[in-house]
Amino acid sequence: MSLDSTQNLRTPGKVGLAAALVAAVASLAACGDGPTQTQKSKVAGTRPADGGDLALIDPKDDVMGDGVGGAAVSTRGSGKAAPAQMQMQKGSAKGRWSVILATFSGGDHAAKAAAFRGQVVSQYPELREAAVRRVGKGSALVSGRFEGPEDPAAQTELKRVKSIERNGKKPFAGVMLMRTSTDDASGPPKAHDLRTLRAQYPTVRPLFTLQVGAWSTFGDRNTEYDDMRASAERYCAELRQKGHEAWFLHDEDSETSIVAVGHFDRRAYDPKSTLFAPEVEELMRVFPANLVNGEPVLIPVDPRNPGGRTRPQPCRLVEVPAA
Repeated sequence: MSLDSTQNLRTPGKVGLAAALVAAVASLAACGDGPTQTQKSKVAGTRPADGGDLALIDPKDDVMGDGVGGAAVSTRGSGKAAPAQMQMQKGSAKGRWSVILATFSGGDHAAKAAAFRGQVVSQYPELREAAVRRVGKGSALVSGRFEGPEDPAAQTELKRVKSIERNGKKPFAGVMLMRTSTDDASGPPKAHDLRTLRAQYPTVRPLFTLQVGAWSTFGDRNTEYDDMRASAERYCAELRQKGHEAWFLHDEDSETSIVAVGHFDRRAYDPKSTLFAPEVEELMRVFPANLVNGEPVLIPVDPRNPGGRTRPQPCRLVEVPAA
């Protein structure tokens, strides 16, 4: 059966990619094996696939998550910069908090934000340092980059923007500080970013892949998410060099990056029989353990006996983001 012939096949429940990592280390004692086998379908491969921009998946579920739970573990312009802007720039070169001037959604959110930036800079030269950054599934016009809302430079910039006045009115009086995406997330997806896979199969719903590894800071402030991101992309590249159709996906909010292999339609898993397709089974044999920060995670063989024998946590079938 081809990837596009999906009309008469059963559909597994929704799955989440970043949550597959989250679930990988949350409530490990409750993790189960999941299904094991089902009818074969020619839907997986090793060919590369690159496409267009897609919104990130909602990280809530995954096929093998029974009993696991989903708790998280953790533009520029011309002229001289104003003093407050200079202070803002000293705050953080990589900070993810900014003063939000306006937000935009829809398929053309980035273009709309860029066009609005031109208007703002023309009317308010004191905002010539404003930039377009990714916020969730949309874009925002922002001012400044800070480590957090408590950053003194962030508060200074917030007050400065709020105080901008024209004709007796303060058009930015209602602005606020908000967490934005990193530079990588604000730009177009890289090659082998999992979000690009959906562009190749826009009508295949659901579209699955097999998570084989995840990297996360787990909320540790001494760990740089940039390092986790780089590790995931490096592992993805290694797998592709070995002939696997590998992908990576970054979740900015949870500071989590996953690596996955292959792509499958809904025939990958039968929820009634709880059986996987042979292609999924084969990949699970090639990748017997879901790596977390590069190492297998050991979970109890018997969830009712957390102190008993352990085994590596298996890889997880997860859903590709929808457009």
